Amino acid sequence: MKATFRPLVLVAAFIPAITQAATYLDTTGDSNTGHGSLDIMSVVVNNDATTLSLQINLGGSPTANDWYKYLVGFDTVAGGNTTDPDAWGKPISMSAGGTDYFIGSWMNFGTGAEVRSWSGSSWDAVSGSGIGVTTGASSLTLSLNLSALGLSEGSTFNFDIYTSSDGNSALDAAGSSTVLTWGNTPYDSSPNVLSYTVTAVPEPGALSLLGLGALLMAWRAREKRN
Repeated sequence: MKATFRPLVLVAAFIPAITQAATYLDTTGDSNTGHGSLDIMSVVVNNDATTLSLQINLGGSPTANDWYKYLVGFDTVAGGNTTDPDAWGKPISMSAGGTDYFIGSWMNFGTGAEVRSWSGSSWDAVSGSGIGVTTGASSLTLSLNLSALGLSEGSTFNFDIYTSSDGNSALDAAGSSTVLTWGNTPYDSSPNVLSYTVTAVPEPGALSLLGLGALLMAWRAREKRN
């Protein structure tokens, strides 16, 4: 009887961890500003059944100065904004596919962020986005509802992430190794955009069944050998 029940006791320990995360590395030092907090090291994108998260890893603390800005442009469908500046009036664009959604986050007046969508003629605020900002010692994580970006399981979208400040264009971009510095010089993410596919997330019950099935198969194979 001991041999019969031992696999069932160990099921939880052997259920494999499943993650949807994708990591995008950026060139170190391609933000020529003297501020490591504006230099993107990497970006980790993840999703669960309802939420998309973007962890921006930096060369310094995102809260070291309250004028740091962290922006995201998304190309989710055809027909986005290809020529106009982003939603905050900065000359940042995606000329190849167009920007459909925009996240702007700020460190002053308490950390915060907003989501806007391109209507075809204006950038409109997205209500109920669930946007949240979490800061770490050298990272900033933006999380929001997949539905706020019109995304669901299987959706593939292009995106880019930028650091900036008031009166400046992109001071670093996750999709490019081009050295950027102070100024309002136009920046075009195309053709160096990043791409991510929203991955299906197995239900907890399905994970348990998978783990149980694997252990039972191993136990039966052992019994046959004995």
